[in-house]
Amino acid sequence: MTRGALPFVWSIVLITACVPLPHPEAPASSHPKASDTFPKRIAVLPVSNQAGDPDGAIILRALIIHELGKFGYMVQSPQDTDQIIHDRTLTGPDVPIQVAIARLDPGVLTTWLGVDGIMQSRLMAFNRAKVSVYQQSQVKAHFQLSDRNGNNLWNVTKDSDNGGLSMGNGGTAALDSALATSGLDPDVISRIHQSPLGEATLDMVDDAFSTFPEH
Repeated sequence: MTRGALPFVWSIVLITACVPLPHPEAPASSHPKASDTFPKRIAVLPVSNQAGDPDGAIILRALIIHELGKFGYMVQSPQDTDQIIHDRTLTGPDVPIQVAIARLDPGVLTTWLGVDGIMQSRLMAFNRAKVSVYQQSQVKAHFQLSDRNGNNLWNVTKDSDNGGLSMGNGGTAALDSALATSGLDPDVISRIHQSPLGEATLDMVDDAFSTFPEH
């Protein structure tokens, strides 16, 4: 190579070094994008428990809060939500919080709670029937998001109805992996593990929120 060609070669090397290498693109989200007017701050109200199982209602509410957090929403702590409603309505043994909520307009609730939207849910079924080593389970719930004006922005009903060989309470590798990275309260994780319907509830909520907009 001649001496005069060296500057040209070095200029090619420098230009090449400055060109950014392509990065693999992140997979596109399957969730619709929330509009600018879609609620950002959300309170998740106590579950209307039509199934009668207290653990089912606690698990369902915690999983809803977890899903909203994953999609970029600012979710009010359930302790704050319950305390504000209690203070405003004087709920107690004679007036359960779910009864007080049912009497109130969503617009009033959002103002009290200082949020843009409220997520309501009904646990409609939380059952398991077992015969020998075969079990049939059903978890069914309805979800609804309302804004400050009481507009119904999103609602869905999901039903997880499964049957198969009994594998004991809650514990599968898939469930263990999901819970390990969930960020859920340890008490809720324990309830999910101990509940024979823990994994069915987890799957049902995940399916329900597959159409929920992300911020």
